[in-house]
Amino acid sequence: MFGFGSKRFIGIDIGSSNVKIVELKIIDNKPVLTNYAWVHVRDFMVGGDLKAVYSDTILPEYIRRMLKESKMIGKEAYFSIPAFSGLITLIEFPNIIKEDLEQAIKFEAHKYVPLSLEDTILNWDIISKESVGEAVDRKDVSANDKMQVLLVAAPKSKVDKYEKLAINANLQLKSIEIESFSLVRALVGNDQGNFVIVDIGSRVCNIIIVEKGVIKANRNIDAGGRDISRTIARSMNISDNRAIALKTSGKNFLNTESSINFPVIDLIVGEVSRVLNSYYKNNAKSDVDGVIISGGTAGFVGIDEYLTKELGIKTTIGNPFSRVEYDQRITMKIKEIGNQFAVAIGLALGGVDEYLKK
Repeated sequence: MFGFGSKRFIGIDIGSSNVKIVELKIIDNKPVLTNYAWVHVRDFMVGGDLKAVYSDTILPEYIRRMLKESKMIGKEAYFSIPAFSGLITLIEFPNIIKEDLEQAIKFEAHKYVPLSLEDTILNWDIISKESVGEAVDRKDVSANDKMQVLLVAAPKSKVDKYEKLAINANLQLKSIEIESFSLVRALVGNDQGNFVIVDIGSRVCNIIIVEKGVIKANRNIDAGGRDISRTIARSMNISDNRAIALKTSGKNFLNTESSINFPVIDLIVGEVSRVLNSYYKNNAKSDVDGVIISGGTAGFVGIDEYLTKELGIKTTIGNPFSRVEYDQRITMKIKEIGNQFAVAIGLALGGVDEYLKK
């Protein structure tokens, strides 16, 4: 989304406690996985921002080692910014001529962006297509016509850190985008339906409404897999490490036989319901084709059935690798970890898409 100036494309997803890297190449105009890498790094983010000591030295070294050990040879890298570090919002305008639109967007942006515009990188796109493409070039626009503009913003200071990180990791930075766009690209792609992506990370849940591949609403809450682990630890009076092991063991803690309640999952369900009701005006069950879960917590057994029951909307576990070809010998591993690589896959796919359009 924020652009910078081979046939191998590296997607790098820096989460709150993990770094995930994917490399894709193009064979017969199709994206093919060459390799992936994943490392756990504790507490290298504060308030959604990279600690300087990590972005300057430690994290570049991690990335260089990950690339070397996994034999990724590409140099063109695509980075994501955490959704809670940026802004994605839909703004409605009357149809106005192109010469006036940019100024109108900047004026409206002040209402949504907490920083001064001088300290912010802004990007926008007209997403309502009903005659808008013609209207912005014409003088005879109607005041009754409306257009929808998707506004994307990120602090310059955060973008600068990722630029520096890429340089220190000996990579050529091709673009930086808010991770929500990567998730949509990997999990929805060109599907023309209406979906809700619920990406549950270690600490943050990212909720995205997508219509025909376009983000229409985006909300983040402080809730994630770490809270589930803590609930298991407290309920069973066991250590955090033991709780994490149980959480990922394949045991279904969400079935009717379980005696453990998970307030954080109910919090996520409630927030998804609020976002849906706000956007669809209580018609979500008929307007939404499905809910897609991604992130590490997507592997928590039973969570898809639980959300299906509570939301009344069919919920499935996302598979970002379904849009990528890979060696069938790693199929079982892909099934095990695939949902955690949605952002990295989406980033690399962005590079593939851009290349194939040339």
